[in-house]
Amino acid sequence: MRETKETPQYRFHLQRFLVFIVLVLAVIGVALYSFFQVNPLDIFRTGFGGTYRQMLDAEEETNQKVVEFQSDGIMEQASHAALSDYIIVGSASSVKCFDKNGNQLWHVPVSLKKPHVQTQGDDILVADIGGRYFGVIRDGVVLWDKTLDVDIVNAGIYENWVLVITSSDQAGYKRIIHAYSREGQKVAYRNVSDYYPFAVYHYPGFDHTTFIVCGIDAQSLETTSLFEFLDLSMNQKGSIRDSQGREDLFAGALPLSSERLLLYGEKDLICVGRDLGMVWHVDLSSDYLTSCGVTPDDITVAAVLDGEVLNREKRMRTALKAIDSRGSVQEWLVLDAEVTQVRAKGRTIACAAGSEVYFLNGSGEVIDVYTSLSKVDSVCLASEDLAYVYSGGKLVSVRVNVPKIFLGIF
Repeated sequence: MRETKETPQYRFHLQRFLVFIVLVLAVIGVALYSFFQVNPLDIFRTGFGGTYRQMLDAEEETNQKVVEFQSDGIMEQASHAALSDYIIVGSASSVKCFDKNGNQLWHVPVSLKKPHVQTQGDDILVADIGGRYFGVIRDGVVLWDKTLDVDIVNAGIYENWVLVITSSDQAGYKRIIHAYSREGQKVAYRNVSDYYPFAVYHYPGFDHTTFIVCGIDAQSLETTSLFEFLDLSMNQKGSIRDSQGREDLFAGALPLSSERLLLYGEKDLICVGRDLGMVWHVDLSSDYLTSCGVTPDDITVAAVLDGEVLNREKRMRTALKAIDSRGSVQEWLVLDAEVTQVRAKGRTIACAAGSEVYFLNGSGEVIDVYTSLSKVDSVCLASEDLAYVYSGGKLVSVRVNVPKIFLGIF
């Protein structure tokens, strides 16, 4: 009778013990993957010794904060763009792909005057600014390319389009806007006679039926900056002009969520809806916008150069300001330098200021700083914890000290 009572108890304790072992193994597996990027199943393939070596290698790689790439003459006058965890380097003679350790993965020979590279998905747009060549590369293979009859002013690749602005060889026209499909078929174009377009965008989250053109009207004595909105056949849908007479130079546009668009210039940041109605407007008055970026949670990070300090003391003083979805402004950080670039990726924001790159989290707190020996020319964020910095003719990968998420979940 006693054995009959104890047997279910023994089985119950055994089940609890097995559940405990399974939970411990699960926690160990999650920890291996989250902190060391080691597949827990490798224990069965390489054994505990092999898994331990993988952990040591991962820790050694993590501790190596900065990796300098070997220069072979391609870095000067180069254009850079992040592709997943890789960096694309476009030079006058080639387009190359490197991993974060500086290993070259592939290269494509080209002949360009001023290289420009931009990535979208798995594709890389390469264009010769001031020249006539552009094309699309994927995995080191040229999918298609074209040589035009006129010089290229600017080019960009987007989810469904490759957009190119060229000069015009026709009398009475200033420039031409070309729209190509991602497969390289020319779909539409527009001859522009009344202003100089210098950038064109397509953001389907804002309006998938609209091309956004940024340009300058220099027909009168005063230069007027403008945005023109075109449909997919290149017919005008609307326009926004600088009507305040301050000769504000509109610089570009960035997408926000909920079918909204950020338009920015030297003196203004403007959020508009799909109907082109104003949602909010930040007037910088005597100050100057030097760069801006947008985070995934719709925070606009603006680098605002203090105009009074610049004019009175002849020195640079920049405030990093955060603008929320309602247009409310909060000052995050003040730097005694000009901020030349703001980049955002996930929870990380990178700001290039002089010879330093400040890495901030979504609350504006500085989580890491990279210092170069010379002025930073460009910074690319490949992920929240990986950046590529180009300065003084040298390219480096920088591991950003992003606070770890507990078990990769919290």
